[in-house]
Amino acid sequence: MLPRKRSTILFTILYLIQSSQQHGSGAPPAACIDQLPRHSTIEPQSTVPPYLILTSASQVRQGDTLNVTIGSPAGAPLPIGGFILQARQIQNQDTIVGKFIRVPDPVATHIISCRGNNDTVTHSSPDDKPAMTFQWQAPTDFLGGIEFRATVAQTYAMFWRNVESPLVEVVTPDTVVTTLPPNQVALATSTQEPPVILESKSKPATQKLDTIYQGCADTKLCFGVPQNCIPKGDCKAIVAIFVAGDAYTFEIQGTDKPKYVAAGLSMDNKMGDDSAMECVRNDNGRVSLFTSWTYPKSEPYVRRSDSPQDIVQLLESSVIDGKLYCKFRRDTVSVVKGQTFDLANNKYNLMVVSGDSMKDADRVGFHSIAYESTGEPLALSTVGSAAGASKLLLKLHGSFMLAAWLGTASLGILLARYFRQVWVGKQLGGKDIWFAYHRILMVVTWLLTVCGFILILVEVGGWSTTGDNPHAITGIVTVILCFIQPIGAYFRPHPGTKKRPIFNWLHWLVGNAAHILGIATIFLAVYLQKAELPPWSVYILAAFVVFHVIMHFVLSLIVCVSEGRISNGRVNTFPMKDMLGSRQASQVDRSTDAPFSSFRKLLLGIYAPIIILFAVAMICLVALAPIAETYTTLMGA
Repeated sequence: MLPRKRSTILFTILYLIQSSQQHGSGAPPAACIDQLPRHSTIEPQSTVPPYLILTSASQVRQGDTLNVTIGSPAGAPLPIGGFILQARQIQNQDTIVGKFIRVPDPVATHIISCRGNNDTVTHSSPDDKPAMTFQWQAPTDFLGGIEFRATVAQTYAMFWRNVESPLVEVVTPDTVVTTLPPNQVALATSTQEPPVILESKSKPATQKLDTIYQGCADTKLCFGVPQNCIPKGDCKAIVAIFVAGDAYTFEIQGTDKPKYVAAGLSMDNKMGDDSAMECVRNDNGRVSLFTSWTYPKSEPYVRRSDSPQDIVQLLESSVIDGKLYCKFRRDTVSVVKGQTFDLANNKYNLMVVSGDSMKDADRVGFHSIAYESTGEPLALSTVGSAAGASKLLLKLHGSFMLAAWLGTASLGILLARYFRQVWVGKQLGGKDIWFAYHRILMVVTWLLTVCGFILILVEVGGWSTTGDNPHAITGIVTVILCFIQPIGAYFRPHPGTKKRPIFNWLHWLVGNAAHILGIATIFLAVYLQKAELPPWSVYILAAFVVFHVIMHFVLSLIVCVSEGRISNGRVNTFPMKDMLGSRQASQVDRSTDAPFSSFRKLLLGIYAPIIILFAVAMICLVALAPIAETYTTLMGA
């Protein structure tokens, strides 16, 4: 029995020694990546860490050193029992960079090698330690953002993961770097007992920007949709380019569960004849990277032999929380469809698009979620956020069409239908008041429509479809009807002739068809990605339609009541009486105002300003689109 007891005691001692070496003398090797101390089944604390990491500068040149301090905030000194500290790339959180070259206390701490030489520091004993400052050297082969990350244990059973420093940028050797004075590194250095805390409430965590946004201010060229989305990190689609030497690394990301997100290199800001790179979410959940060539109008983004696939190399990809992400490297010089794309020496317009469907296996669908291009060609080594192309022509097009079909056309049609025998005996330019204003309003409608049509043709470079949205089709039909309407009116037959009723019916039909189609086309525009209108703007249009129909209904009732007042064989109202033929038209008494003329004028006085308000409201939404970002910008100013 004695030898067996001795064996048991010896085994226990060896086990305790092994456990002490694994945990008491530093982080175990398995903790190099996930920084978990492997304390049996003990989970990390879920509260906000009572420790922090500060650096002596927010930038460090390649090969230079940086002081990194880990401890608890001044005023609440807490001891450190154990820890593991590393520098991680922002763009690839699993990559450890740089190396530590000095520790403050070789007895309490030491340097180890996890992925690279001397890239990690950890504790040498579980004894309580105050705040400590280490010296870290930046790599010479890396440019970009890093952060120092640690797991800190206060006791064996209480530790916190993901204690992180502010962003640090590794910059070129010729960059001027400002170092913080030592007195600004405010960490506790006392080893006094921690205060007793009766209740601990976690602070709301600040939302961390996605990896693709980090470095957009000073190390990467970034371009996103909609405008001003990059500082907030809420772009529907974004492309970022990081240049290190002759290596061009691209990142593209799309939100709202896209089927694809793509970036393009173009010689102008119009789609067509561009080299594109597509990040595509496959049906099996995997992500694929393709290159393609965009063709004007007909077959955009076609993956054929025209676009070689070996000019890009996929580095990372993910689909997380409805966000599709790809990171890849593109050859500095490549030839696509006979054109040489030299990323180092040429400037290009950047395009970024995303959509929720595929046309077929080799073609992405319409860019239903996002589409934008930069306003001017840029060198890809430029740093910062790029500006989008001007949308002035697009907004003028929308404003002109809204003014025409919500405003002038609505008023002109109302006057012609219900006010022919109001203001009898008064003229403007030798014409009856109703006709003079009807003609003025419809001429303005014609001019606004034609100008708006020309503006959009210039903006898109010719005829262009809008995916599954029939806006372009209904729009062109509206323009055609509007264009021929005044031509038909110019050649109208004289009143009383046999062909006059035919003209009246055709004029009425074409005018009303154009107006109805014009309003429908505006409704469809709300759902266009380019318009950037808020979804609730459709309710403004619906309110306009309801108000417009109610006013027509009330005025029609007034006409019916008026036509019932026949005295001595005379009819005192004559809206569209010529449509009934010459005999009925001759019975109309044009010498006096129709019954209820004053009430009609009152309704017109209500209708006109409200219609104008609807038009102005929609024009403001178009001119200031996207309205939410514009409002935030104005309030911030």
